[in-house]
Amino acid sequence: MILTHLTLRNFRTYAELDLDLTDGITVISGPNATGKTNLIEAISYLSLARSWRSGDDGTLIKEGCEGAYIKASIKEGELSRLIEVEFTAAGRKISVNGKTIKRLSELSKITNVLLFSPKDVGLFQAGPGERRNYLDVSLSKQSLDYFSLIAQYNKLLKERNAALKEGRKNAPLIEVLTSQMIDAAKNIVLYRSMYVASINELLPEVFEKLTGEKKRCKLVYKPFAKPDDSFPIKAKKIFEEGLESDFQRGFTGYGPHREDLTFQIEGKDIADYGSQGENRNAVLALKLIPYYLIESETKKPLIVLDDVMSELDEGRVERLIGLLREMGQVFITATKLEIEGASYIDVTKNKAIRR
Repeated sequence: MILTHLTLRNFRTYAELDLDLTDGITVISGPNATGKTNLIEAISYLSLARSWRSGDDGTLIKEGCEGAYIKASIKEGELSRLIEVEFTAAGRKISVNGKTIKRLSELSKITNVLLFSPKDVGLFQAGPGERRNYLDVSLSKQSLDYFSLIAQYNKLLKERNAALKEGRKNAPLIEVLTSQMIDAAKNIVLYRSMYVASINELLPEVFEKLTGEKKRCKLVYKPFAKPDDSFPIKAKKIFEEGLESDFQRGFTGYGPHREDLTFQIEGKDIADYGSQGENRNAVLALKLIPYYLIESETKKPLIVLDDVMSELDEGRVERLIGLLREMGQVFITATKLEIEGASYIDVTKNKAIRR
């Protein structure tokens, strides 16, 4: 898929912006604090209808304005789609080819954006919730079934936690909710296990392309119960053994919502032994690998890299650019970056102009 045109009105610091875009690598260049990240935030928003920088859509509206607007033209082979997002104080409205969409899963079928931002470097030093979010977002873009499963599981989890807070009188309800959660959890854990396995098939090769070093590396998924034929029995036992603690805490202490991931290089956990550079390259590899997991060339995702080059030495910059040249459409923000054959958008004081 290719983003061919982007229009912004009162989005973040952009009062008005219209850009024609091309495939290949586009460098969004300019001094710091001029609006480069705001521009790619709008592009990224088209994927799952949320910002990686803020959970409040109200912050996306330019200060002093009543609303904001994103319009994007997406081409997928011979198929063209127009995505429009309107933000107001009352909420947002998303439409595709003039038809309002009700479920975010509809949008995720149309636009897939793979994003790397500076905060991602700390993925394996952060809490497990950040790593689960990485897994859930990545998988939701790959599978609408997973998207629905996670939504279903989270709804049941919320209901079970509410019942736990009200005490033992809700034991029968909790038993029913637990059974339903186990049914959803089995498929969630299975999806996660299969996805991590598919990543690990490509990880050593992509990591070597980024670093120039051939090392044993893998992503390690830690399910709360192994997803085999005995999963329902094992999961039920875990929930039963933890029920007393759940009543005392007032929340559910076991399940897919408590799982974690680690990244290992030469058998060592990168969180404990990895350098800043190794952490950056590990996360960058994980962010880019989903591109290769999608076989259809017309459905390949857009790549958005925010300030990715600033901490890389010259050799790693060259290797990364070589990898990005293999991809359909890539947007990179940088204060100064020259790439032969790339397109350029110059950003100054929240104005963006194609060079």
